Amino acid sequence: MLSIGRFAAAAILSIDCALAAPAQIAGSASEAQQQAWVLQAAADLPPRALSTLQRIAGADRRLLAVRAYLRAGSSLDERWSWSQQQLDAYPSTPEARAAAADIDAVIAAFSAANPGFTLGVNRLPRSLEVQIAHWNDNKTVAIAAAALAASLERQFGASAGAPDPAALRGALMQWQPPLAATLAAPGLSAHGQARAFDFQVQRDGKVIAGIESASARERWDAAGWTQKLRAAVASAGNRFAGPLASPYEPWHYAWIAPNPGGPDP
Repeated sequence: MLSIGRFAAAAILSIDCALAAPAQIAGSASEAQQQAWVLQAAADLPPRALSTLQRIAGADRRLLAVRAYLRAGSSLDERWSWSQQQLDAYPSTPEARAAAADIDAVIAAFSAANPGFTLGVNRLPRSLEVQIAHWNDNKTVAIAAAALAASLERQFGASAGAPDPAALRGALMQWQPPLAATLAAPGLSAHGQARAFDFQVQRDGKVIAGIESASARERWDAAGWTQKLRAAVASAGNRFAGPLASPYEPWHYAWIAPNPGGPDP
């Protein structure tokens, strides 16, 4: 049974998400059904996840986020993006200085091995607000969300009444997207704790190999930058793990913090 706090949060989620639904599908049976699944599957999620779901546009995208939160399980709180207070405190922390030194070492190794080229990188954590905005606008998220909604429709759409909660959560957790979204669900991005960094190859201030997934094979693999970045990471001390394999992002490396913990809450 839901606690009063969880029930109230779920009720707010129901109202707010209905208001956030895109105008072209608001009020449709499919959207209403998907939102009912969101409420049912998300009932036992922690308040921070419920609050984030309120700000996601479209029930299908919310379902995709719920799937990620369920799959995170007991690690959700540990992985959750930092608060604004933690983000503000981060630049002055020992961890930020350690990350900056490791990034500088990779950049120096890369530039020495590839004269005329350098690496650009955003060193700041990615706030939850930015993650939500990207999730609401990303095309690969839209494709994966639509596929998930269609799968649930085939499994539960014809059944009378609400599906069994355990069966619904099981279906969400077991479903595999035909094409992986290029973003982690809001709150679960490693960028939200400054534990991941995206490198870009630059020359004379111009981006030669950026962070566009559609051009990863051409701009990175075929051009040789994937291996050159990997070599720079290795020669700089292997303080990074990567690149990210799924979705494939040859520019994305996870940073291994020497003393994980980050800024105090």
